Amino acid sequence: MDTTAAERASARERRKLLVCDSAELRDREHRIIPLLFKKERQTAIVLRYAGQVHAYLNQCVHMVRRLDCMHDAVFDADQGHLRCSMHGIVYDPGTGESLSVLYAGERLEALRSTEIDGQVFIVDKRVKALDEPSQS
Repeated sequence: MDTTAAERASARERRKLLVCDSAELRDREHRIIPLLFKKERQTAIVLRYAGQVHAYLNQCVHMVRRLDCMHDAVFDADQGHLRCSMHGIVYDPGTGESLSVLYAGERLEALRSTEIDGQVFIVDKRVKALDEPSQS
C-alpha cells in the first residue's frame, strides 16, 4: 500500500517531540526531557550552545548513568562544557565529544533536533514521547 503525502507529513509531525519555546532556552541552558529511545525509557539533554540547539541522550560514555545523576547541573562551573556529575567526564556541548583523556574521541549519543516557528523540537526517528502509543 502506497502512503500519501498527507500521511507522510502526519507521520513526520507525530515524530516531533516539543521541548520548549525557543525563547525559553537561552545560551548555555538545558532541559531534561523524558522520552522513549529505541523503546527504552530514557532522558535527553537539550541545550543551546553558541546560539545552536543540540540534543543528546542523557547517558555518560563511561557508565550507563545520567550526566545529572548526582546533581541537577549538566554544565561545569564555568558553563563551558558538559560534565558527568558522577565521574567528571567532560564533553564539548557542541559536538558531544569527550574531552577527557580516557574517553577521547567517544561521543554522547546525538539526537536530531531543530527549531521551527519559535519552538525547539527533538525530531529523531529513534525517539518517541512517553505518552505516544507504541507500534509493534
